[in-house]
Amino acid sequence: MLNLLRKAPDDLLKKATAKKKAGDLENAIKLLKQAYEQISKESISYPVDTFLRLPLYLQEAKRNDEAWREFNVLLTEGYPNQTKDPELIPMDHASIYDKMRLFLQREGKNVLAVRFGIFSWLSSLVGLYRQKRIDQLTAYSSLKDYKDTIRIMLRKAQKEELLEQLIGIMEEHINNLPNVDFTSLSTEIDSLGLK
Repeated sequence: MLNLLRKAPDDLLKKATAKKKAGDLENAIKLLKQAYEQISKESISYPVDTFLRLPLYLQEAKRNDEAWREFNVLLTEGYPNQTKDPELIPMDHASIYDKMRLFLQREGKNVLAVRFGIFSWLSSLVGLYRQKRIDQLTAYSSLKDYKDTIRIMLRKAQKEELLEQLIGIMEEHINNLPNVDFTSLSTEIDSLGLK
């Protein structure tokens, strides 16, 4: 029974992929939206990556404003049949923020992309903390290890001189896990000129 329920959305998702590969982005986008509509009518869960396809297809179709709106809808409203588990939502947010970073980098907005790379990383930390995955949290929260990733993002943004200041800001927010205030963090990142 589960296979029958999932067949219609899966077929639409496969057709969307085929259309995209054939260069027919407009029909690929339509098929994705149809698949999402089908998914919303069923009780089967799909991962966030399924829904991140739409903003990426929209960007490829040069419909950037729509793509950015879709990212924000995923962050604020979620997606069909998304878990409401507060331990797992931050992991979805980490994936969304990372795709937003990539989106901005493709658009040459490397300065703004830094913010979303940091948001992605911190969202992952919140998720690991809430899931009590202490060993992974300890390893993943090491700013020493993450410093290279930040350095690469700052190099692309031509703002490498901000590395230590940015690390300081991030340390403060790590110390407040799981209560990361993304609004405050955003303001602090802005104050460094990363906007």
